[in-house]
Amino acid sequence: MIGGLSSKNITGKEALEKLISAGTQIDTLYFRSTSSSSSSSSFSYTSASLLANLLNGALIPIAAGLEDNKYYLKDGVDKCVTQIYAFGLVLDNFVTVGLSCDIKPAPVFALP
Repeated sequence: MIGGLSSKNITGKEALEKLISAGTQIDTLYFRSTSSSSSSSSFSYTSASLLANLLNGALIPIAAGLEDNKYYLKDGVDKCVTQIYAFGLVLDNFVTVGLSCDIKPAPVFALP
């Protein structure tokens, strides 16, 4: 099958959306937990989510180095999402993506 026709492949755009979503979820939890410990903070869930989405939307695409219109192996993307959830409260998400994710381009022709 040609690159995008295999169910084992995902576009770069879809892959980035999954990575950014995972990073945003983890960072929202982190921002909320750290701000709730401060008695003067009124950092809402919405504010935390917006900040997390902005940070991840800017940094994860750079760290991942994926191109929107190319295809990548879905397994590598799914493993990277798992690593973001596993390490997200310890490491910055873009560091996790840059150091531990191995997202490979899909072969042009792949057998089913």
